[in-house]
Amino acid sequence: MKRQNGVALITAILVVALATVAATAIITAANIAVHRSANLQDSERAWWYADGIEAWLLTILERDSNDNQYDGLGDIWAKPVDYLPIDEGGARGQVSDLQGRFNLNNLALPAGQAYDRQLEVFLRLLQGIEGIESFQATAIASAIRDWVDADSEPTGFEGGEDSEYLGFNPPYRVPNRPMESVTELLAVKGVTREIYAKLRPYVTALPQIGTAINVNTAPDAVLFALAKQPGPAQARFLESRLKKPAENKSDLTSGADAVFGAGDAHPDMYDIKSSFFMLRAEIFVGSGRLALYSFYYRPPGQGGSAPYVYGRSIDSE
Repeated sequence: MKRQNGVALITAILVVALATVAATAIITAANIAVHRSANLQDSERAWWYADGIEAWLLTILERDSNDNQYDGLGDIWAKPVDYLPIDEGGARGQVSDLQGRFNLNNLALPAGQAYDRQLEVFLRLLQGIEGIESFQATAIASAIRDWVDADSEPTGFEGGEDSEYLGFNPPYRVPNRPMESVTELLAVKGVTREIYAKLRPYVTALPQIGTAINVNTAPDAVLFALAKQPGPAQARFLESRLKKPAENKSDLTSGADAVFGAGDAHPDMYDIKSSFFMLRAEIFVGSGRLALYSFYYRPPGQGGSAPYVYGRSIDSE
């Protein structure tokens, strides 16, 4: 009888223990489900705020095109928003003028004077970056050319087509089309992560070939690359352009304040206005975070077609 009572007691204890474990598992699963639902809700709300910011910038770009015929760092679209309070969170964002950078897809121009001019400026840009030697610059430019041009013929000894990349581990092919993202540089022969990090602020990959560089918004290194021998003229312009941007393209090559002269980049390579912009927005709502990159095209000319978003990406340009 005592043995039966002992077995019954042990059985009861096991039943209680199993019930406790089951109850704990159910409560834990319920808590996880609640947190997951909250996270999904916060992420969804962050997307709605991002969509609103994206649409708001469209109106800013359109209004700016009606206000003036040039684009500069003092324009309304260029003013960053460091912190904007929103319900249960905040947002921040900044717009970049992509035409202030060198368009890598310009290296896809057909062989000729226009391509030679683009190559010359790009080589000066590369050579002006600390840690990139002259021979590296030539090799990188040739490799990019083979990446974005339509043929399968290597550019000189430094270029590279499929036969070069199929020997990599893992092997891959050259797309032979314009870049869709500047991050493609990481797949180009000779471009290390270190070189990419140094070059990234100065280059872009636009859906048009042959775009001009906006001197009013170009970083120092890009503006200097437009000059054959950078000097005081470019330095003075960099100091004054925030308050006094170039409003007429002719002002860049004439008068006492001329920025460029004989031997510098061809006038077709630079401008004072832009059509391509990028918004980088970060939204924090509760436990949700969203980093959105939106790419805008604004047709040239005052009172023209409305700007529109031609691409988006998350967490990476």
